[in-house]
Amino acid sequence: STSSGGAAHRRRKYIATALREKTGIAVSEAIRAALDSDSKPDRDSRRSRQLPKPEHDFAGYRIEFEHSFLILPNVELSVAVTMTIAESPEVESIVHAPNRFSPDDAIAAAELLAPLVKHLRDATLDACEEAVRTWRDENETYLSPYEESDRSAILHAIKSAAGRLAPLRITTEDEPDEVARELRAALDEIRSKATARRLRHLREAQIREASGYESYAAIFPLARSLNRQILFLAGPTNSGKTHEALRLAAEAETAEILSPLRLLALEHYERLSERGLSAGMITGEERVVPEGATHIARTIETLDLGRVVDVCVIDEVQMLGDHSRGWAWTQAIVGAPARLVVLTGAPEAIPLVEHLLAMTGEPLKVRILKRKGELRVESEPADLNKLVKGDAVIAFSRAEIHDLRARLVRAGRSVATIYGALGPEVRRAEAARFRNREAEILVATDAIGMGLNIGPLRRVVYSTLSKFDGSRRRQLSPMEIKQIAGRAGRFGHHDTGLVTALSEAGSYRLLRPVIEGALTQESAKLRGKAYVRPNRETVLSASEVLHTDRVGRILQYLDDTLVAGHPDLRMADLEEMIGLAQLLDTVPLPILDRLSYAMAPVDARDDLAVDMLLAWARQHAKHGWVEPPNFGVNADLLKLESRVKIVTTWLWLGQRYPDAYTGSEHVLELRSDLNAKIEEKLVASSVSRARDRRGKKREKSGGPDRRKDGRKERQ
Repeated sequence: STSSGGAAHRRRKYIATALREKTGIAVSEAIRAALDSDSKPDRDSRRSRQLPKPEHDFAGYRIEFEHSFLILPNVELSVAVTMTIAESPEVESIVHAPNRFSPDDAIAAAELLAPLVKHLRDATLDACEEAVRTWRDENETYLSPYEESDRSAILHAIKSAAGRLAPLRITTEDEPDEVARELRAALDEIRSKATARRLRHLREAQIREASGYESYAAIFPLARSLNRQILFLAGPTNSGKTHEALRLAAEAETAEILSPLRLLALEHYERLSERGLSAGMITGEERVVPEGATHIARTIETLDLGRVVDVCVIDEVQMLGDHSRGWAWTQAIVGAPARLVVLTGAPEAIPLVEHLLAMTGEPLKVRILKRKGELRVESEPADLNKLVKGDAVIAFSRAEIHDLRARLVRAGRSVATIYGALGPEVRRAEAARFRNREAEILVATDAIGMGLNIGPLRRVVYSTLSKFDGSRRRQLSPMEIKQIAGRAGRFGHHDTGLVTALSEAGSYRLLRPVIEGALTQESAKLRGKAYVRPNRETVLSASEVLHTDRVGRILQYLDDTLVAGHPDLRMADLEEMIGLAQLLDTVPLPILDRLSYAMAPVDARDDLAVDMLLAWARQHAKHGWVEPPNFGVNADLLKLESRVKIVTTWLWLGQRYPDAYTGSEHVLELRSDLNAKIEEKLVASSVSRARDRRGKKREKSGGPDRRKDGRKERQ
């Protein structure tokens, strides 16, 4: 039987070839078991699956053809059809005839099958053409109520959907109507996708129109009414640009100073107060505004878009390029309601500032300031064990900071430490210790690069020229190198600032040209689009259009669509906010309250911080009040840092919900205690080790009485 089956198979192949030559249609053999549509199961597989043995096999021919149908003017849809026809008894007798099979037998069988094959192909094409014609007629009826512009938009969407579709592949038995039905279903699907796409574009247009982001400058009508003047004081670190900006603010009757950090806002507040001005301070988590205050120092995110002032200072304007916080500088530059807006920052930001102000049509005056004092790269690397007073060692992770600090302390050096995870109060206290010469060496991250008053810093020493940016390890940019190095040689303390790297950072022969290049060459300009973030009104508009109050879904939608394709704007990084919003959408709070909680300054990598944020939101929803945090202050440094951040988040929410977040005095006291404990730990480990080292030196150089004095001092 195997040999006879093989002979039949060969004969059908010859017949298929002859049929293909006669009709011009692709033909091949089609055999399968009656009970298995794909292949005839062998004996073992039938036994394993306990299938009955098929009574007969389907024997026939597979025909394949392709045709393009004109579904719209200049729009074709390609359809590839595969059909099968059964072997007729006449052809079957030729296949299984006992006599020798000849080419004439193949031609005779093809003569018998050709009319069937052609008829099936033609009937299928006729059925498909009728389906297309009917669909086109219905499409005209569908489009008739629309205006011409809308009709064109819908037709364009259909063309786009059809153009993206791969050739339609339809497989069936000898059923032309089945092919036509599948083709019609595909055409309906194309129109459905086109309609959905158009509705999506309409929704996006509605939201953009309601939010005003299509014409971003128009969102700020008060700023547009003031005929603002914009002055950019552009210069490197230690060029006096902030000093000049504060002078202009102090000479005005009313002013606001916008800073990137709470710590800088505090310093500006104190400097304004020292001038005898009625000053106030507003940050995310605290508000100190005496009645009648004329000059207010703020963190930039707290900008009051409704308070008109004579001068508004926007500090560190190169932060426009920050993918997470740059939106706040965009908003301030375009929307600050001041008659004179004074920008301070690196010259690299000039192109992007010009690009932004092109939207407002306002004039920009740029004044370039030069650095006060020389900045020089040393010819040799620095040895960690031979650092001198006034040196600052720069690292880029908390682990590196603590490792360097521990090594210096073990060597008997007193060390001040500044890094981002420390609260502003502790950073300020540590800077004061270094500034007042209570600590010989400063170990810091790039947190010192943004205006913090660290006093007589003599030399910046890099421990590395690379950093982990949250996703990968990368080399420092020239702007980052320049910004940090510029803190060396504080004007009034040192005529020359020095820059070098630790010998363990790598080959100084390779590192030195990189540092020199960053200091002497122009850094990459900030160009392209400016960052923005959806405001509360935009979220509400999107909620109405999308028919949902799920903040996570709304923010994700806005992230994808709000400024997509905008020539001047791009969306800031909303990933953490979207993640928090999705968690908060399980809490029965109003939509804008959930949005406020999602915007809270919480460390999304800290599980405890996120859990507490959700717990506060649930308390707020259930009781209308939130229990203050009640941490102890006896913990290791990492836990203390985390607790300070959590307390700061509570205070931030308390500024927005004072009726629910009561007891802020207690929480402020708790934060003060936590910061004091952190500072105590930093100071204690630094000073005690240094004293031990000095005591040992005295014991070596003196007699028994000196050793006794040393023991007393250590005790």
